Amino acid sequence: MLLNKGRAREFSSEFVKHRKQYFTLLETLIAMLLLSLLLTLIFGFFRELSLIDTWTEEREKESFQMRYTETRLNYLFQRLVNENQGTIRRFYFYTQPPDDHISNAPSLIFTFNNETRANPNFSTDILARLYVDQQHRLALAMWPIYSDKPYQEMQKEILLENVESINFDFYAAPERFSNIHPINPMQPYPEKKTPEKNQWHQEWFKTYSQMPSILRLEVDVATNPQALNKRAGKIETKTLKFAFVLPSSQNYIFYSSEG
Repeated sequence: MLLNKGRAREFSSEFVKHRKQYFTLLETLIAMLLLSLLLTLIFGFFRELSLIDTWTEEREKESFQMRYTETRLNYLFQRLVNENQGTIRRFYFYTQPPDDHISNAPSLIFTFNNETRANPNFSTDILARLYVDQQHRLALAMWPIYSDKPYQEMQKEILLENVESINFDFYAAPERFSNIHPINPMQPYPEKKTPEKNQWHQEWFKTYSQMPSILRLEVDVATNPQALNKRAGKIETKTLKFAFVLPSSQNYIFYSSEG
């Protein structure tokens, strides 16, 4: 009888021990599950935060590049050499069509006053080209005008990257003959020597020998640079628009005092 009671107690203690181990394992599994869910939420939050930071940095970089490009171009166009024939300064302002060796987009050739620089060849008036190079970058190439070998001394400055195309628009202001007729459009002379007045032009010929009053520039920047570099698939772009009034132009914009 005592032996049976002892065996019963031993069996009961073993059952309780196994039962305690069973509940401890279940609690461990539940704790691990809760911990994994918590870690998933935490790492998911940090992943979203990292994506937001990356997106913000990209937008800030794009904004900085746009502002820098606008500031740089505004600096150049405020210092253009005008067409005043009473000086000995060389005047160039015209567009060139796309060229397979230079650019697949039109280019703008002009001269501007680069002021005083450490390199005397790049001081005062220099020649410049605004174009899209073969690496799809909006570039500014500069040469000294008064040099025997200007191409050997060329300087190149990158303004924007991932550029798909650019387009120029030039505004020829109307002529002013008198106070009675302050604005009077004129028809162009033969051989394209004079642009049609009071009109926007997509090209500006060298034979014009003058500057427009306003310049507009549209730059199409690829939002998927991979497609731009591979030239495969549809290239998604966003358009950046710039407008500049050319203060050194001799074609002033006159406004009527009437009304």
